[in-house]
This record gives sequence, structure tokens and C-alpha cells, in this order.
Amino acid sequence: MANNSNEKASRDWGIIQKKEKDGNLYWYARIIRYDGNGKKKQYLRKADNKTHARQLRDDLEEKYNKRGEKAIEGDKLTFRKLVDIYKERKLVAAEYHGKGNAQRKVSGVRSLAPVLHYWDVLREHFGAYLVKHISHSDIEDFKAKRLKTKSKRGERSIADVNRTLALMRSILQFAVHNRWLDQSPFVMGQPLISMSDEVKRERVLSWEEEDRFLSACTNERTVTYKRKGKEITAIIKSGRELLKALVITALDTTMRKGELLKLLWKDVNLPMRIITVTAMNSKTANQREIGMTDRVYEEFVRLWELSPKDENLLVFGISDIKKSFAAACDEANIKELRFHDLRHTAVTRMVNAGIPPMEVMKISGHTQYTTFARYVNPNTETVRKIADVISTLQANQKLNKIKEKDEFIN
Repeated sequence: MANNSNEKASRDWGIIQKKEKDGNLYWYARIIRYDGNGKKKQYLRKADNKTHARQLRDDLEEKYNKRGEKAIEGDKLTFRKLVDIYKERKLVAAEYHGKGNAQRKVSGVRSLAPVLHYWDVLREHFGAYLVKHISHSDIEDFKAKRLKTKSKRGERSIADVNRTLALMRSILQFAVHNRWLDQSPFVMGQPLISMSDEVKRERVLSWEEEDRFLSACTNERTVTYKRKGKEITAIIKSGRELLKALVITALDTTMRKGELLKLLWKDVNLPMRIITVTAMNSKTANQREIGMTDRVYEEFVRLWELSPKDENLLVFGISDIKKSFAAACDEANIKELRFHDLRHTAVTRMVNAGIPPMEVMKISGHTQYTTFARYVNPNTETVRKIADVISTLQANQKLNKIKEKDEFIN
């Protein structure tokens, strides 16, 4: 091996000494490899001493032989750099292939905003870490800290932390697939994501609450405001007819908010009273058809007559209803109701009406029964009905015992 004035070869292969700018000699581990084009590449690691240099050399050898050049790159890879690469390659708008019911998502993410929020949280916390140094306990500490961090709604939910950890797991697995990391820390200890600990929402809108909500969408309202320093009270129309149509459709079809807001007139067959949820707009990427109830049909006919009658336009023509929905809930004195709870309500009502669960799943678009079962929430009426049925069974059982006893005596 050729030497120069700043580099001194050791008797041990793969160990050298180099003179630095301060004039001192330092030990280095070095391995030399050739890439696919025959170009020579060397990999250096500075050591504390000669013995340490031997250890680093053996480590470089083992990593290169096991996972190639990417393993060496992984030694210096920070989590900040890793998540930036992951974002560039994975966190992009969804792309689809095919047409109609055959259309499928081939890459990207359907709902980017929530994922990018979790990405920001992880990047801020783990950014300076070397990926190879992130341990199971580091992630465990992050989980505990994140649970104590307040959210906009107050206490942070376990579900929110689980979604953040799920992204962390995907990012580290991405590093494993690219051979920057030998093994994900998620598999090196107790499970860090526990779905069973999540508090499942069981909010179902009662019929009486539904009446109050729809009234808040149609009744006149009294408003007070100031003009030129004077307080003025006026009676105005509610102006929530569009919200009313959205809520009625959600309650009678089980459609998700995103599916409703992306619904085009070309996917609505008024003569047949059928709504088609396309694969592109469906969460599960499966197209499905849903029949209209009488009141949904009436709302759609009204909206069509008010529209420009262009089949390529949105049915509801809005991007969000968060403020109007919250205002209507307040006016109707309905507490802790989210729009997605209307889907829970719709599924529960269908099951309680005696429609077979598998048929309801076809309408709601659920692909797994365990997920579907979470949406079936017994309300007060159902709970009482179940108790009455059990009481009747118990009474009949008691009556049968009395009859058996009388027959035995006689």
C-alpha cells in the first residue's frame, strides 16, 4: 500500500494513521471496495486508538458484506435526512390507475394533511438523532412525552399518538428496506402501538336530536349585531339548507364526509335513485352503489334544480362544513357530536332495522367485519330492548320450571 507524508500504513490490514491539521497522527479504519463500474471507493472511520480502529474495521467489513454500500451510508444518516427522503418518495398525492370500478391507487397518500402533521412532530423530536442510534426506549420515551402534550381539544388521545408511532414505524421500516438500517427498533422490545387501548367513539345521534339539528338548519334565527354604534336585532333565515342535505344524506347512506364533499353529479342517477361512490373517492378504493331514501332523493332533486346542471360539478359545491356544523350543534344543544358520528348512527340504524350485517357492509364500504363492528353502537332504545328480551326469556324459563314441577306432582 502506497504511503504519503500524511498517511502511515499499519501492519494490520485496513488500519492507517493520518496526520491531521493539528500535526498529530490519528488512527483510522479503512476498507476499499469497487462499485459496479469498477470505480474504487474507500470508507473511513476515525478511531480513538489502534484497538478501536480494528473494531471499526471489522464492523465496516461486516456491514458491507451483509448490506452493501447502503449500510455504510446508514452509519451517518440522521433521522432528519431520512424523513426528508421518505417525504419526497412516499408522502405525495395519490395516483390512480385504471377506470371505473377497476381504478386503484398505485402510489401516494389519499389524505396528506394528517400524515404531514405527524411527520412534522417526528422530525422535530428525532431530527438530530443518527438513525442507527434510535432505540426502542427512545421511542417509548417519546410516546410517554407525546401523551402528556396537550392537543387543540385538550387531552391528547391514545389514537393520535398511535397514528404518529405508526408513521415512525413505516419510516424506520423504509430505512430497513433501503439497507440503511439492519433492524427496526420497533421489533426489539414490547409492542409500542396498542390499538386496544384506544377509546372508541360510540356517539350515536338519537331521533330526537336529529329533529333538533334539522330544525336548526331550517328555522329562522334571531341575530344581534352593531351598525354605526347601534345594536340591531334582526330575524334571518337559517341559511343551512346545504348542511341539512349533507346531514340527511350521511344519516341515510353511511357515506363519509370526504365521499360526500367529492361527489359529482355524474355519479348520481336520479331516475334510478342510485348514488355511486367511485373507487377514487372511497377510502378502501372500492366502488360501491347506494340507494336513496325518499328524503335523500328529495334533497338531491332540489339541489339539482338549483345547480347549473353540469354533471362534472360537485353536488354540494363546498370544501368543508366544520364551522356551520358546529354552529348548528350549538343551536340545537347537541353535545360532543362529530360529523363522522353520523356514519356510526347510519350503520347502527340499519343493523337495528334488521338488515343483515354483510349487506350493510356493502353499503358502508367496510371490508373487514372487525372494523364494521366498531360502528354498530347500541343506543338507549336498543339497550332497553335487549334487556326486555332477556327478561322475557328468564320469565319463560321460570314458568317452564313451575310447569315441570306441577306435572311431576300430578
